[in-house]
Amino acid sequence: MLLAVDIGNTNIVLGLFNNNRLISKHRILTNRSSRVNVPGTFDAAIISSVVPRLTGLISKGIEKRYNVKPVVVNWRTVKGLEISLKKKGQIGVDRLVNAIAVQHLYGSPAVIIDFGTATTFCALDRGGRYLGGAITSGLAISRDVLHERTAKLPLIEIKKPRSAIGRDTIEAMRSGLFYGYVDMVDGMIKRFKAKLGQDAKVIATGGLAKIIASGTKKIDIVDQDLTLKGLNIIYKESK
Repeated sequence: MLLAVDIGNTNIVLGLFNNNRLISKHRILTNRSSRVNVPGTFDAAIISSVVPRLTGLISKGIEKRYNVKPVVVNWRTVKGLEISLKKKGQIGVDRLVNAIAVQHLYGSPAVIIDFGTATTFCALDRGGRYLGGAITSGLAISRDVLHERTAKLPLIEIKKPRSAIGRDTIEAMRSGLFYGYVDMVDGMIKRFKAKLGQDAKVIATGGLAKIIASGTKKIDIVDQDLTLKGLNIIYKESK
């Protein structure tokens, strides 16, 4: 049994794998008091983290509590992925983990979009090489800034609006956020495919992937467990 831990800026996601089958998944908020409580047993663990201050704390916590020393992923431990960038150490580990998952599960060329705290776009060419990508603010951050930086705009729930033309403030905000973001995503996919080829698959993951995918026909696959699956693949290939 393998415990896969994805430490993100907003959430920590835990997945238990029995071989290639994800048998349970749990999500907790990311903060310094976060504790990993696993309802089940495991004999190996692997961690992907974009929050350096928590990486060691959670790794040591797992080792102390469960007597299992986790593998901590970095660009050097991601085998089988050619990274066509000079400053490899600057790449978010989650982006490389997602790339490994897509390479194995869906093939290339591919555009990988992760709708997290930040939204990231990654490119795999026809040979499976990681070429780089783009980073922009996540939809929730845009929503929060609208509320925090204005006197009268409320904090709204993110969901698909009934129409592009809002008939009140909340619907107008939903339209601007949702359709503005969808059109940005469509535009980025168009630009990536111009470089990768029009047959490039578009795979989306992250908390808001399903919502954004409901507004566009350019996303081919939504896989909410992409990062966990990538961690499972990396661990198996490291043995």
